[in-house]
Amino acid sequence: MMKKIKSIYKVLAVGFLFYLPYSCDYLNVDKYFNDLISLDTVFARQEYLERYLWGAAGYLPGEGSLYEGSYAPYSSADDGILCPWQGGSNGGTDFYLDRITPFSGQYDNWGNYYRGIRKTNTIFARINECLDLKPIDNRAIRGLTHFLRGYLYYHLLMQYGPVPVLSDDVMDASASVESLSFPRNTYDECVDYICKEMEAAIPLLPEVYTSNESTRPTKYAAMSVISRLKLHQASPFFNGGRAYAGWVDEAGKEMISSIYDEEKWAQSALASLRIISANKFMLHIEQRKEDTRPLPSNVSGLDFPNGAGNIDPLRSYRDMFNGEKLSIRNSELIYYSSFSDYNLDLSFPVMMGGYQGLVPTHALVSQYKKRDGRDVVVGIDNDHEPVGERKEFSDFIFEGTTAKRYDNMEARFYASIGFCESFWEGSNINPDYEGANSHLVIKYYNQLSAAATQFPNDKSMTGYAIKKFVHAEDNFYASTGRKSKSFPIFRYAEILMNYVEAINELSEKTYTYRADGRDYEIKRNVNDIVKYFNMIRYRAGLPGITAVDASDPETMRKLIKRERQVEFAFEGRHRYHDVRRWGIMTEVDSKPMMGLDITKSSEERAEFYTPVQVKHPSARRHVGFKHYFWPIHNITLRQNSRLKQTPGWE
Repeated sequence: MMKKIKSIYKVLAVGFLFYLPYSCDYLNVDKYFNDLISLDTVFARQEYLERYLWGAAGYLPGEGSLYEGSYAPYSSADDGILCPWQGGSNGGTDFYLDRITPFSGQYDNWGNYYRGIRKTNTIFARINECLDLKPIDNRAIRGLTHFLRGYLYYHLLMQYGPVPVLSDDVMDASASVESLSFPRNTYDECVDYICKEMEAAIPLLPEVYTSNESTRPTKYAAMSVISRLKLHQASPFFNGGRAYAGWVDEAGKEMISSIYDEEKWAQSALASLRIISANKFMLHIEQRKEDTRPLPSNVSGLDFPNGAGNIDPLRSYRDMFNGEKLSIRNSELIYYSSFSDYNLDLSFPVMMGGYQGLVPTHALVSQYKKRDGRDVVVGIDNDHEPVGERKEFSDFIFEGTTAKRYDNMEARFYASIGFCESFWEGSNINPDYEGANSHLVIKYYNQLSAAATQFPNDKSMTGYAIKKFVHAEDNFYASTGRKSKSFPIFRYAEILMNYVEAINELSEKTYTYRADGRDYEIKRNVNDIVKYFNMIRYRAGLPGITAVDASDPETMRKLIKRERQVEFAFEGRHRYHDVRRWGIMTEVDSKPMMGLDITKSSEERAEFYTPVQVKHPSARRHVGFKHYFWPIHNITLRQNSRLKQTPGWE
């Protein structure tokens, strides 16, 4: 990789900087309190207590660092991404190359998450000692601490699968090693505990914060954690799946239940419907402008959310991520953190200051549709030939030399994918690059730049690039020239998709629950499936589904899986966890990585645009059953005699 100076620090959702060092001694009580002042002093004053809370929050990962320097493998161990770099902080690549072992230090977050959990336990145990703590601040700190404790367990569960749920009491530093050893709880027990913590946080957290505190978790952030977790708990791998049928705890209980329970889907639907019913969020939209493209005839022209007649689909989706829309004014964002500029460095073209190597695969690109909802069929109607006409719409330029294949694509494609001969805005241009006085048209034929030849990984191996989060004003040759962006940890589109998926799995039975002071009736509701799924479709400018589509659960399963892959592309953990909870990880992630044939020249366009298997060491997939979860480090296992390694990693 080209040498650049980059920060190893990540910005927390709560606004603090931290670095997660490698550590395995999470049960060494004496090392838990690496504070400048004693605990007695901490709980003597509100000011110190708040600092202690932020110190506990410092163990949360930087979720906006997606690739190099990421906190987990989720972003790059994904069938839609090819990351050519290996080793060091590129653990996601090493993961699917099967180079990770229980002795590897990459992404060993176990000890740090439990350190944060212990600090939250200490806060609850001693908060009443803080005599100058006002009741309103006591309430706020308790709410944040419940959220933090649950969220730390959430990150443990998502990475390692079932984990030990410690007592809420503070462990005695003089206790024996045996008493400080804990077995794993079952997956369902972990989910239930995390959801209990979030439910405790909900009435204590505010609905919104002021602008300078806008990245702190609200009650709806806590609800969103429940929505995501309940969906996972209800999904086939964790609800009746047989993959881990022989994995039991010390009492003989299955770590992951092999008994199917339909009500888990109902509870999942309830978790999402609670947020929907609050009427606090809506999908981000931008109004139609003069340069907005006319809708295809089969897309509803009614006003959003009943159609796309009054919106600009490309601006609506693109401007949510690229910094054009202030996060605090974005009605779709529920919980967000800072976004690492280094994510863009990895995918930006070399001649514009980036590395260019981090790229989408054909597996992802092939899931985007034409504007009228048709699938892209490669190789028909001479789709490799130039479209012949330069087009401009929604501040997007489509060059006349670009292949017909990329013409008339859905809005999310143009917002997310860079393709051969696509336009990259002029404000990003390297002033030293000859002829770069207005803009660049980036090509991925074998006409490689000198930089890409010198650094063989610094080029697109698939003929595509990541454009999501890229703004026209981003300047990679000036540190102050980049648009400030946020990373969406939870956004309303996910809640809608979670709800649709959950009610699609219900039979004819109706479930009744009471929550938030009201009654909820949960059932398989075709009208709701159509309504909420079509909100996602219409925002993208696509045709909606019909009641006939929604009446068939299997049809909807296929539609949901594809829609989630496209809607949440390059947003971190979604695809990684989706293929696992559906139980299709080994099937999906074992497929060869495909891309365009970048060995061909511009004179060999037909061959260039024919998908081929990518020939690069990092494109080789060696994925098996064990890769459903990350292994626990061997040193941690030696410290905790009751903790057993995940099956497949023994």
